[in-house]
Amino acid sequence: MIDPNKFGVLLLLTVSFHILLAYDAPIIGILSQETFSVNHLFEEEYHSFIAASYVKYLESAGARVVPILIGKDRQYYVDLVNHTNGILFPGGATYFNQSDGYADAGQIIYDLALDLNKKGDYYPIWGTCLGMELMIHVALNGEEVRSHCSASKVSMPLNFKEDFRKSKLFSEAPEEIIEILTNQNVTYNSHQFCLTEETFTEKNLLQDWTIISTNEDINGFPFISTFESKKFPFYAVQYHPEKINFEFREKDNIPHSLDAMKTSHYFANFFIEETKKNKHRYPDWNSEMKALICNYSPHFTGLKNSSYLQLYMFKKEQEVINGK
Repeated sequence: MIDPNKFGVLLLLTVSFHILLAYDAPIIGILSQETFSVNHLFEEEYHSFIAASYVKYLESAGARVVPILIGKDRQYYVDLVNHTNGILFPGGATYFNQSDGYADAGQIIYDLALDLNKKGDYYPIWGTCLGMELMIHVALNGEEVRSHCSASKVSMPLNFKEDFRKSKLFSEAPEEIIEILTNQNVTYNSHQFCLTEETFTEKNLLQDWTIISTNEDINGFPFISTFESKKFPFYAVQYHPEKINFEFREKDNIPHSLDAMKTSHYFANFFIEETKKNKHRYPDWNSEMKALICNYSPHFTGLKNSSYLQLYMFKKEQEVINGK
């Protein structure tokens, strides 16, 4: 027979551990995207995907990851935001004008996060490459304001703005990190679209966003490489910190030096520390465990014509919350 007193203590300890873990080991949602760029890798039909490098990137900083499917109803995204501690909009290759796709889901998530932050609930979003472009796309309620750039498979240092140390992203960055980012080719770029300072001026974006750094593409065309929100914990980079540690295709020329990895760790650690500032969590341990991306097995695509070493693939009717 179970001693009710011991059972009560055990239950209390389990609940307490769950709450403590939620605050110290945050759960981040990563938005999936359409499979246009990876369809050729699979015989089976899939609806969306997430590159495993983003998952490893966040996990390397002590976070846990929940996949976010596209094409779901609004309540699905409401629940995800309420149960997670932050969102990452990943890079990739998809369109913003696809119904029920990456951009539509991003719009719902951004609006929910914006509303939470306005109410004092600190809820961060990070955008990388395409995710950076998505951040402004949804901030402008779906307006297309990107310019064409030629910055594919190229690494470069950052051209910091004079007041970059006033930014949240770099205000407490170690001098070593700043020196590396300023002087070495450690920010890996792979994009054909970008955002410009002229666009930020024309669209009155500078009242809400701070440009932290810029760069130039191979033709000398200037683009914004780092920015953040003036009011909310929203951060975006045009380059790929996650690829430095977790993507290894030789012809992509991704830097893997110790200094490059230090900058990757810095960005991951910064974002995860930001996500620890809210108290969102799943209602119980079981629902939390069932939601994690650990319920899925990534597909190895390193031997195929893929830009990614591993991919998490999702089918249209897949129910993420059940881990199926």
